Amino acid sequence: MRYQIVLTGVGGQGTIFLVKLLAQCALNKGIDFIGTETHGMAQKGGTVISYLKIGNFRAPLVGEGQADLLLGLYPTETLRFLSYLKPNGYIVTNIEDAFPKIEGFKLFTVNASELAVKGEINPKSLNVFILGYALKVVEGFPFSKEELEKAIVELNPKFADANIDALNKGYSVASRL
Repeated sequence: MRYQIVLTGVGGQGTIFLVKLLAQCALNKGIDFIGTETHGMAQKGGTVISYLKIGNFRAPLVGEGQADLLLGLYPTETLRFLSYLKPNGYIVTNIEDAFPKIEGFKLFTVNASELAVKGEINPKSLNVFILGYALKVVEGFPFSKEELEKAIVELNPKFADANIDALNKGYSVASRL
């Protein structure tokens, strides 16, 4: 298996947690992985971009036009990093208003921010909600729901119930498409 993911958002949204979660899944399956993140401005709401390569890779950065999946927690950051996605790659992103139509990619959008404001999902688990959504819509996603749930418990047992609930809600919302 060789799979490349770019995750992006702004500081405080949990982008780095998602990288750790997906890396834990790979570790649990005995699959090689390598990843990195930039988060110097994370505490001030600045751009956060993280890379995860699953499989036999030598360098952590994903090159332009190479990612299988772009997972966006903030719409402007998703647009900023489109160049990393390979042709016909998947984009799964949180949106707040209208999002432009993007040709050449498989685009899935969800207004998770609105669901959080309405109290339908926990705002602190918005990142895991988006991951659950991606799990349902991305063909060939490298991990199962059960593998993600196990990794959630292993990484953060204190908030495991809330995160598993968010994962399942994201999956459920995507199931209605």
